[in-house]
Amino acid sequence: MGKTDWNGDVSRNSKVVDFSVGENGPWRLIVPQTVYPPREDTELLAKALYSLGMAPSLAVEIGCGSGALSIILAELGWEVLAYDVNPYAVASSRSNIEEHGLSNKVTVFEGGVGENNWSVPKEAKLLIWNLPYLEPPEGPLILEPIEEASMVDIPDGGWSSKLMSAAEEHEMNGFIVILLMRTDPESPSKREDWLANGWSCREIQSLRIGDEKIGAFAFWKPGFGIRAVAIDECESTMDEASKLAESGWQRIRADRQLLGRGRRGSTWESRPGDLIATWKVPVDSKSGVGHGLIQTAAGSVISKGIECRVKWPNDLVDRSGEKLGGVVSETSSNEDGMRVGVGINSEPRDVGGNKASGWSETLGKADIDTVFGIVDASLSGILEDIPGLPALSGDELLEVSWRGLSASLSEGAYPSTTSGMKRVVGLDNNGGLIIETDGGLSIVTDVDELEWLFP
Repeated sequence: MGKTDWNGDVSRNSKVVDFSVGENGPWRLIVPQTVYPPREDTELLAKALYSLGMAPSLAVEIGCGSGALSIILAELGWEVLAYDVNPYAVASSRSNIEEHGLSNKVTVFEGGVGENNWSVPKEAKLLIWNLPYLEPPEGPLILEPIEEASMVDIPDGGWSSKLMSAAEEHEMNGFIVILLMRTDPESPSKREDWLANGWSCREIQSLRIGDEKIGAFAFWKPGFGIRAVAIDECESTMDEASKLAESGWQRIRADRQLLGRGRRGSTWESRPGDLIATWKVPVDSKSGVGHGLIQTAAGSVISKGIECRVKWPNDLVDRSGEKLGGVVSETSSNEDGMRVGVGINSEPRDVGGNKASGWSETLGKADIDTVFGIVDASLSGILEDIPGLPALSGDELLEVSWRGLSASLSEGAYPSTTSGMKRVVGLDNNGGLIIETDGGLSIVTDVDELEWLFP
């Protein structure tokens, strides 16, 4: 990709912007009329960059605009390749980068995602993009074509789908993508599309501006592309997982499991084609995060990924309440972390006289490798220890757990005991269910105390 040969005077019809991020800055930037100036979304993405603990190497910025984020990356020690389709933005970035004495750290090109022969440089460890998130116009263009390209998303998966196609070709060793995306209302670029293709996702920063919510999200391949251990047959993947290494994103999947365990040591019956896998999850004893909370959070993200519902504390169910899978956690005194086992039926069936469901009822005819990829990425997003990325706190895992349970509650599911229907009001820090009875609150930790009813 060659550099633009346009070297006009960017000061004409331009404005001067002083951009700051907390105590960092200000940086004085010259921004031409057709170039996107630093705004709240730029600041949010900048805060995400400051939160990273990655060792600087080579970074890529797509849609560099005025060069604000490339300047920050360079000052943090990164070598930067910056791209923009707007020649005025290219000239603006070059001018601003030169004014800040960083021309030896940042190289600016005209072009980017979607251009012929563009690809992610193989040495890149970080890619950032403040994605365009305005809705694609149904009628004539409202903005100038150059502004349209930098501010407006495109249909059918948005610009992020085009980036994801390019990112799939990149070597995964330590590569992280950080995107600024609009999540409410959703733009065509969606986090779920990355998840469906086996990319982990973790929210780093978020902000509500009026009626819109935006967030900075990190994406990576679970284990940075290192595959799970796969075996034909075993008694229990839970037992096999205890033999895995203590470091890295460790998981094992089996085609057949002879003595799978469910809740409280019950037998989990599986058939060929079902998902049977266990993850070895690091748990920092100093974090105060309880194992029960990890289990409920795991169930929550898996239910979202395979488009089902979660029944507290660990059952995966379809919308009518029929079980299609479950999440079980175990630990022992000689382990640093815990093991999280997941079993999911591929097809509906009769189990001991009871009707059970399968992912074919929620995802359709998805193959097992696709489903494993979704589950793997879902768990990795909340539990994998990624150098340089903030880990989820107990409060964040609690929020994740509550979102999953709330999806069922909002559709009319509720627990009942011998004394009648109970109102669920929250979860405690270990994943226990907080219910209201006669104006008082109590915490339920034993699932056998409750019967869940679904509409």
